[in-house]
Amino acid sequence: MISVIIPLYNGAKFIQRSINSVLNQTYQNFEIVVVNDGSTDHGPQIVAQWQHSSIKLISQKNSGVSIARNTGIKAAKGNIIAFLDADDEWLPNHLEVIHHLVERYPECGVFGTSYFFKRENESLTLPVLPNKFSFTGAEGILYNYYELASGTDFPMQTSAYAVRKEIIQKIGGFPSGIPSGEDIITLARLQAVCDFAYSKEPTSLYYVTNSENKSIRTIKDHDPLDAMFHELYKQISHKKGSRLFLSSWHKRRMSGALINRKYKIGFREFFKAFCIFPFYKKLYTSFIITFLAGITRTDLYRLNKILKGKQH
Repeated sequence: MISVIIPLYNGAKFIQRSINSVLNQTYQNFEIVVVNDGSTDHGPQIVAQWQHSSIKLISQKNSGVSIARNTGIKAAKGNIIAFLDADDEWLPNHLEVIHHLVERYPECGVFGTSYFFKRENESLTLPVLPNKFSFTGAEGILYNYYELASGTDFPMQTSAYAVRKEIIQKIGGFPSGIPSGEDIITLARLQAVCDFAYSKEPTSLYYVTNSENKSIRTIKDHDPLDAMFHELYKQISHKKGSRLFLSSWHKRRMSGALINRKYKIGFREFFKAFCIFPFYKKLYTSFIITFLAGITRTDLYRLNKILKGKQH
């Protein structure tokens, strides 16, 4: 059985859509664990109205998405844990593809798929990834996750993968007490202890503009994740793309700071990324584009579209 963990915080507008996308899966051996993380809207009441034996609602005081997911993991009955954000949804074959990967690649601990970005009033788009997969064909074992995750987008996101329960518990679950980036560090820590089975078929929809926390990441002067990333690097330095991945973390911090016109942080993060991997070409282009987006107060996604349009 696959346990589906849905953290819920003020997601009344979306929770019915996300749960329905699970109930409509072609693979039906699952349970749904919704963790109400201190919602102040009527989202929990919507969930409670479902008369479905596979849906379980747990309520806790507001503690953040990481602790909500960890609560769901602890309560899960299945050996495979799949995650779905309350404002995302799955295509009908998502769990079927995940189950197929579990059966075909039993040596792996994480099973993920590609996904679609869903932006308001726009058609679906795929993540931008380097064409450097460690396998040929539509699926395989993703030995170079760190390399792929250093690009513009990530090969998978939280609503697009599942993990063995003992593996996610081995790394201590999702980290708590951090402003953002818990999804990035968790996958990075999982890659340090197990292999990833991956399908290039997109089976989930990642909504970008409907949830503020997905479009705006908090940029603090000192991010507690910095120490976690550098400590992780000591464990993974032998893996392909690990140095590039560490540099890309500081590049993402740089971009967020420059967009928010926090230039001191932005320049500092640029220098850190440069010192770690000076031959990272995307570091320089990202610096220019995000700096331009910040001073002109232009949406970065829109600015990239404009620049790409001028190239064609």
